[in-house]
Amino acid sequence: MTQSEEKNLNDPGLLGEIDLKELFKIVWDGKRIIIGITAVFAIGAVVYSLMLTNYYKSESILITADSQDLGSLSQYSGLASLTGVSLPSAGGDGIVEVMEIIKSREFVKHLLTFENILPSLMAPKSFDTLSQELYFDLNVFDPQEKSWTSGLKPSYIETHETYISNVLTISNDKMTGLVSITVEHISPVFAKDFLTLIINEANNLKREKAINTSDKSLDHLKVELSNTSLVPIKESINQLIKAQLETRMMAKANEDYSLVMIEPPFIPEKKSKPGRAIICIVATMFGGMLSMLLVLVRHYSLGKEIKGL
Repeated sequence: MTQSEEKNLNDPGLLGEIDLKELFKIVWDGKRIIIGITAVFAIGAVVYSLMLTNYYKSESILITADSQDLGSLSQYSGLASLTGVSLPSAGGDGIVEVMEIIKSREFVKHLLTFENILPSLMAPKSFDTLSQELYFDLNVFDPQEKSWTSGLKPSYIETHETYISNVLTISNDKMTGLVSITVEHISPVFAKDFLTLIINEANNLKREKAINTSDKSLDHLKVELSNTSLVPIKESINQLIKAQLETRMMAKANEDYSLVMIEPPFIPEKKSKPGRAIICIVATMFGGMLSMLLVLVRHYSLGKEIKGL
């Protein structure tokens, strides 16, 4: 070791400095190792990304009919509370209610009564883009026998977890009042059909609930009307009866009772995930950085061993 090198090693100020030329030389000398490791990561990322299943996302933009059609009923809310009857919620309350219905376990339990919904959610394997057919995992579900291979049919609670975490996304823009619902699945056809089913059944359940509530309220109001002789109270009850009749009429007349489609569900043409290009780029960059770090560690480790000798 020369005197200048000894001086550099004994100088604390110079020990912390990085010689860029030296680093470049070390990296250049180890270029074969760097290229080899980076290539392994790049090829591995390509193979891995190609093995991943494509997912497709169907989306629908809606507005609640409550905020449009039921606002006129708000004038009767005070009278309704006095007599113990209920009117359909409007505005923000209606949006929150229908969103919670769609996310609820009971709603998932209801959806599972439709054919092929459970296996499509819990046992999908692949989708044939040519035949537009969804294939099931035969180790889980046998479509010919319509039976679960393991013998254990997934419960609606287990299905609900998959539904909430992997399939459904629902959000509400408080500024515009618009509701966005998306369904993601390996089958773009099922994604569209299932989203349509969700919207239709949410409307049906909300409509049935409104009709049943209205019928019960009408029965109650008729009893109250027959039990009072005071003219002002009779007039108030008649107004509530009118409101309930209006509610029942709207529920029976409108298929889109709660959710009105602005943008209907569609069959997506482009996958939503995986992002294969991003996976390959990130893996290649990681492989390159890791290989350069290994080259530097190897160089300085060998250098210390040689100096120790």
